[in-house]
Amino acid sequence: MAAVYAEIGKISEAREMILKAMDEWGLEEPNETCWYIFGRIAEQYGMTDAAMATYRRVERPDFDWEIPGSTYQLAARQLAALQGPAKAAAARPR
Repeated sequence: MAAVYAEIGKISEAREMILKAMDEWGLEEPNETCWYIFGRIAEQYGMTDAAMATYRRVERPDFDWEIPGSTYQLAARQLAALQGPAKAAAARPR
């Protein structure tokens, strides 16, 4: 739900929801899902450099195959879009 809030511009709701989720999950540090949502929040605030740095914290999964729509792919797509059109085209799922 936090990702949806971030996507539609309900930034304070997104932040509140992801912090609550971190508490419920027992996380002291953000995981990949949290980093992605924090990146979306930073984007909504127009903080492009912070958003890119946050998306870079989403690590590629350890397994060889990729899951379409995974947090990693979403973060990679947003990062590429922020870096410019050539990178965005390369990040599109095949």
